[in-house]
Amino acid sequence: MKGTEVKGYRKKTQSQLLAEIDRCKSISQLFALIQHENISLQMHSQSGASNITVRKLGSKEIIDKNDTPFERLKNQVRRAVENNTYNS
Repeated sequence: MKGTEVKGYRKKTQSQLLAEIDRCKSISQLFALIQHENISLQMHSQSGASNITVRKLGSKEIIDKNDTPFERLKNQVRRAVENNTYNS
């Protein structure tokens, strides 16, 4: 299978990437940005996470804290760009 790299595409600067991440409104937009910019993420689990007591959040709490899987992924991508751990 051929690569999905876009020809003639100029990669964004770090500040442009951070602005684009903030503008993403859907997970598909975020994944497209990750793909076109060749951003690599390292996802790790927390040690001892299974020992943490489960706390169920209500929908109001999730909305107030922006604690959705999409927001968490955006934060992870943002950290990767800020730490310059993406492939430039």
